[in-house]
Amino acid sequence: MPVPFHTLNRRQILALGASTLAAAYAPQALSANVPARFVVPFPAGGAADVMARVIVDALKDDIGQTIIIDNRPGASTRVAAEYVKNAPPDGNTVLMTLMDTMVLAPMVYNNLRYNPEKDFAPITSVAEITYGIAVNASSPYQTLDDYIKAAKTDRKVASALGVSGLGSVLHFVAYDFTRQSGADMSIIPFQGGPVMVTNLMGNQIGSAIDGIGVFVEHHRNRKLRILAVSSKQRVSQLPDVPTFTELGYPTLVVDSSYSLYAPANTPNNHIARWNTALRKVLAKPEVRQKIQTIGYEPTAGSAPEDVTKLRQRLVTHWAPIVKATGYNSD
Repeated sequence: MPVPFHTLNRRQILALGASTLAAAYAPQALSANVPARFVVPFPAGGAADVMARVIVDALKDDIGQTIIIDNRPGASTRVAAEYVKNAPPDGNTVLMTLMDTMVLAPMVYNNLRYNPEKDFAPITSVAEITYGIAVNASSPYQTLDDYIKAAKTDRKVASALGVSGLGSVLHFVAYDFTRQSGADMSIIPFQGGPVMVTNLMGNQIGSAIDGIGVFVEHHRNRKLRILAVSSKQRVSQLPDVPTFTELGYPTLVVDSSYSLYAPANTPNNHIARWNTALRKVLAKPEVRQKIQTIGYEPTAGSAPEDVTKLRQRLVTHWAPIVKATGYNSD
């Protein structure tokens, strides 16, 4: 016996078709039951990780779902970037990373497995980074000039300048500094800031360049001495430390920042939701103070297109410097 079925009139069929298509193509809403992943391309415990945890702790009431810090260090931030590139564009995965990932990586890696322009959707800026050059506080170098003079004569320790990784903005800031100072220093790469700082404190190298967040607590505790910073003006955390510009190196002003990205094709409503939540969090005095204590300068947030404009400006700035080094890698 045939199984009975209900017939639909033309209006019902059209209505059903329209609702089915709408459901298929509607952006998936963020769900409080699905945790969001806040991906950080550095190990737990570092300055960037601490900043991420400050932000996520403040975000949890505004974003409407659980947020998990997902540390994915490795390959100069490329491991984290590739993970986010391949994540579903559903608003549940974001990447907080340096401009290195989006600006320098395409210049130095021959086999880069992502395209900054095509594979990511910018959300907002998060914090500006100031770089500094530091020496052991027990060294006789009280000023940058003292150190440069010593580096020109001491070819063993003083002229060894540490950076946490080749192919990074730190590498190229160090290169530009050695070129301009005329000291012909040897750039020594380390696997991360903590190892580099240990070597600096042990007098295995004469100086190091990194984000001031790596140095600031040691500077306050008088274990390291920061001699100069890369910002346009002196930073609030280190009011007694001069800028490179003050010391005669105006082109060593370096603009860089942490920004937030989602996978490409993430719907605009999800981008807007993260952007609004981040701006609200970054406006809180207690959040800003915590980020400044770590060694970063929080932004007020920005429009996604402003993140893109900054990346384009930095590409123009760094391209000739990277080319001059001749550095590239697989």
